[in-house]
Amino acid sequence: MCGICGLIDLDGQSKLDLKGTVGKMTARLVHRGPDAKGFWHDTGVALGHRRLSIIDLPGSIQPMQDTTGRYTMVFNGEIYNYLELRTDLEKQGMRFRTNGDTEVLLAEYVAYGEACLEHLNGMFAFAVWDKSEQVLFAARDRMGVKPFFYGKGRSGFVAFASEIQAMRGLPLDFSISPKALAQYLRHGFIRSPDTIFQGVRELRPAHFLRHSRKGIEIRQYWQPPLPFHPTQEKRPVCELAEELRDIVKSAVRIRLRSDVPLGAFLSGGLDSSIVVASMKDLGQTSVHTFSIGFKEASFDEGPYATDVAGFFDTIHYEARAALEAGDLLFDLVRHYGQPYGDSSAIPMWRLCQKTREHVTVALSGDGADELFCGYRRYVARRVLGYYRYLPRLIRQKLLPPLVARLREGTAYYDQSLIKKIRLFVALDKRTAIDRKDIYPACFTVEDLDRLLDAGAVAQGRESGNRFDEMLAKQVNEIEFMMISDILHYLPDDILTKVDRAGMAHALEVRSPFMDYRVVEFACRLPLCHKLRGLTTKYILRKAFSRDLPPIPLKRKKHGFSVPIGDWFQGPLREIYHDLALAGSGSSFVKASEAERLIKEHQTGRVDHGHRLWLILFLHAWDQWWKQG
Repeated sequence: MCGICGLIDLDGQSKLDLKGTVGKMTARLVHRGPDAKGFWHDTGVALGHRRLSIIDLPGSIQPMQDTTGRYTMVFNGEIYNYLELRTDLEKQGMRFRTNGDTEVLLAEYVAYGEACLEHLNGMFAFAVWDKSEQVLFAARDRMGVKPFFYGKGRSGFVAFASEIQAMRGLPLDFSISPKALAQYLRHGFIRSPDTIFQGVRELRPAHFLRHSRKGIEIRQYWQPPLPFHPTQEKRPVCELAEELRDIVKSAVRIRLRSDVPLGAFLSGGLDSSIVVASMKDLGQTSVHTFSIGFKEASFDEGPYATDVAGFFDTIHYEARAALEAGDLLFDLVRHYGQPYGDSSAIPMWRLCQKTREHVTVALSGDGADELFCGYRRYVARRVLGYYRYLPRLIRQKLLPPLVARLREGTAYYDQSLIKKIRLFVALDKRTAIDRKDIYPACFTVEDLDRLLDAGAVAQGRESGNRFDEMLAKQVNEIEFMMISDILHYLPDDILTKVDRAGMAHALEVRSPFMDYRVVEFACRLPLCHKLRGLTTKYILRKAFSRDLPPIPLKRKKHGFSVPIGDWFQGPLREIYHDLALAGSGSSFVKASEAERLIKEHQTGRVDHGHRLWLILFLHAWDQWWKQG
């Protein structure tokens, strides 16, 4: 696990000091790799690397060259099946100087070119410079676990890095993208390939980039199979469940390869419990597990995690997330690099901080909700089909204004009937207008009319929910929600959150459910095996029913949420006033609207906590970026 960066200026028109500039870029990535640094440069190209040593601790120094000196590579991530790939390459006569996955990846590229991507099982972002052809090849893993940002300057140079902030100071177009700003306020995250800046892009998951004198070419090399596969539907569900169990355990097994201490996140929910159960079944004895707790009872999963840890006899640690969000705000801004509105980054930060005190690698249960229909909104979409049998007068004229007058409070939404009804009514309204508008909206398009100028609103209206029309026609509404989550919400929100929080503390987080074999198997399953009636993750529960205690099998889904509403009725209110209302913040959001929201929140009638966090983070980010 590392940080990578580079500059390519084939014609030298930028007048950049490539070596010196890449040295500065690499220094900004030190948190991703505190163990070692490396540089390499040649005419028109310079590469930088920061290393977090996980496998082959004394070897695998980067940037790494092949034996001929033609290819030079920088690599961030892990190739989990590197031992199997190495064996195959050795059968072809190749010999290796190191014991890690870096040299295996380089050898794969030398042997197979871009086709090597079909062989890799891992999380990765890497770049290879071909000295003979004067070509840079870069690729990102199938699910987008590891990030890769790039930009092209007007003089023709190309820069890339693991994080946007590494490219600060370069002559790129850092003007704000209205489209990305609207995306952020609509959904709390920015969808790749867009970033908040006009001149910086993010390579999408399962894509590769080739840069030469002809320009930049980008292609997709893999996509999750569309549901559903007819032969899977005909097989007994018990047979499919056993196959799923074997695949998940295989995914866990290869993610246990490490030369440093290893543990697991454990919330007490189904997904993380499956990972820990698999670790124990695979012979891991002293498993270290880590959870996060809150003093606010409706958000606290600590007792459940403690119970599951006791069942598996793990060495368990719990971090507490108190009202420290203000202290964390600028740390989060600095490491996320662009506006990022998921407030669960706060407990994730604390969880990674606590975990890194004891281990260097942690396994997580991320991805199972998107693959196996775990979110409540999937269930809500099913219920919506029956709800729409009600007369339109009740659904559109009577119920919405009635719900709008009720006080919803700041408790976790699952313990607030009013919040659940409001979310359901909003889903009905959105999907009635556009069946593709499936993401929960932090701010609606109507809200954007009040928050932003007309130009940004127009672009937000156009791009907020533009998905593949062909995909929407091929699958039903719930399957469309799941595929869209896999393609967008998962990499651009969930995996971004985990990568930045983990790397901020030099912690590598591995997600077995992100193994492409699990993803392909899950996507080919018919929906009835994932959502059985109103039971979510049906086949996953069945596959591991004999491995788990009753608690995670029977518990309802509990999101990784924070009491952000309560916090904005406390000290965050002052921070919000200083950054968003005192005139020193950005001009993106109209101050009158920002003030209306905080005042309305104080009344307790509406919980604007998540909306206020988006505005606060945006202002804090803007202040940090302008200060350099």
